[in-house]
Amino acid sequence: MNVLLTHERFLPDFGGGGEYIVFRTATGLLARGVNVRVLTTGDPALRCYQGVPTERLPISRYAFNLQVGPIAAQARAHELIHTFAYHACLPSLLAARRADRPVVCEILGLFGPAWRAMKGPLIGRVFEAWERFLVSRPYDRRIFLSQANRDAPSKRIGAADDVVIEPGIDYSGLSPDKCRKPSVVFAGKLDARKGIHHVLAVARSLPDIPFRVFGWADDISALRALAPANVQIVESKNSNNYHAALSEATIFFFPSYAETFGIVVAEAMAAGCAVVSSVDTISFAGAYVAPGDEAAMISARWPNSTPGGKITTRRAMPSSSISANAAVS
Repeated sequence: MNVLLTHERFLPDFGGGGEYIVFRTATGLLARGVNVRVLTTGDPALRCYQGVPTERLPISRYAFNLQVGPIAAQARAHELIHTFAYHACLPSLLAARRADRPVVCEILGLFGPAWRAMKGPLIGRVFEAWERFLVSRPYDRRIFLSQANRDAPSKRIGAADDVVIEPGIDYSGLSPDKCRKPSVVFAGKLDARKGIHHVLAVARSLPDIPFRVFGWADDISALRALAPANVQIVESKNSNNYHAALSEATIFFFPSYAETFGIVVAEAMAAGCAVVSSVDTISFAGAYVAPGDEAAMISARWPNSTPGGKITTRRAMPSSSISANAAVS
C-alpha cells in the first residue's frame, strides 16, 4: 500500500510537537511494509529524513492551505492520504476528492474555547470557529489523540466512526533517579496556552523551591528577565535535556489550558515525577488544578512533593498510525 502523509512541517524543521507525531507515524508505517511519502514545506533539496522520503514545497506553512493541485498530483500515486490538522487538512481533503482517494485526518490541535485565553475574547472566537470548521469537514476518518478530545462537549465534533490512537513515548531516557532533588520541572512552548505566566507566578510565590523550565519562545531573553531568581530557563526544542531533569525532579508542573494529549505528562510519570497540571486529556498521579486557577496551583503540596506510594504510568502503545485500516473501502 502507498500512503501520502501531508503536514505543514516535517523534521528537521520544528515548530512544536506535531512534527514528531508525523515522523513516528511515517516510521511506524514503513516498519509495517507500507510505502510512505511525506508532502510538506521546506527546502526542496531535502528529499529524505531518517529514512522517510519527503517532498518539500518552498512555501510558508500558511501557504500550504492553497496547495490542492500539488497534493492531488501526489495523491494519484497513492491509495490513501493521511493528513494532519491544521494547515494541511483542508487542501488535502479537496485534493482527495479531486484524485478520488480516501483521506484520513489526524487532529494534532484541538483547543476549543482555550483560543480565547490565547488570543483574546474576539480574535480567539475567530480562531475557535476556524478550528471547528477545519476539523469537522467530511473526512473519511478522523483520528484523535485522546478520548477526552474526541468526546469533549465544548468541541462537539465527535462522530461514531472516529478513531482514538494515543501517542506513545520513548522510555529509553526516562529512568527514575533514586536520589531525587526537591525541584519542579516544566517543559513545552513558553506561551500563554501552556501557562508559562502561571509557572513564573507560582515560582515567585515559592521562592525556596527551584524551578527548571525547558522550552522555546520568540523572545526567551525577555522571559528570562521576568523570571524570579529560583527559575532557570533552558532553551530547548527536543527532549534530550529535559528528560534528564525529569528523572531528578520531584514534580512536573504543567498548567496548560488545552492539550490534544499531553505527551510531556506521560513522560513525567514515566520518569517518576508527581504531576501538578490542568491537563484533562490524560489521567495522571498527582494534583489536578483547573486551568487558570493560580491560587490552587500555589497551594498544591509543593514542599513535601516526594510522591507517597507508587507513581503510576500509562504505557501507551507506540504511535503507529492505522491509516490503512482507517480508510473507508
